[in-house]
Amino acid sequence: MEQAETEKQPRERGKREAKRPLLTLKQFCDTLYVDSGAFYSVFKAGFAPALGLDWQQGTRIYVQVGDGGFIPVYLHTVDIQLRQYRFSGRVGFSEHLGVSFNVIGRIPFFERCIVCFDDRQGLVRLEPYNLS
Repeated sequence: MEQAETEKQPRERGKREAKRPLLTLKQFCDTLYVDSGAFYSVFKAGFAPALGLDWQQGTRIYVQVGDGGFIPVYLHTVDIQLRQYRFSGRVGFSEHLGVSFNVIGRIPFFERCIVCFDDRQGLVRLEPYNLS
């Protein structure tokens, strides 16, 4: 897996510059599932180190999954690169994601993109809104 990039964020007075991990969807292209019923985007915990994250240092929440149970998910704010568009959003990481793929949910992707499910062609299109 390619090394994640970081981008310097503007510094507030009296605070050190922060670097936020950059998540490019190209890193996960073979293992993504776009789920309009999922509130959060959740990735397997094993991907967090590639972004320079200690996944368990995020904000812990519990997310209900398909069988009705709840799993712990740790939320982190990352920059997301989708083609030439870049935006920030919260994504989760969990070691209890009981499927073989990562889940793209409503936050942050559906907030920032037009999502088109084309069942006839078997495609899902994420088209970012003009973010400028």
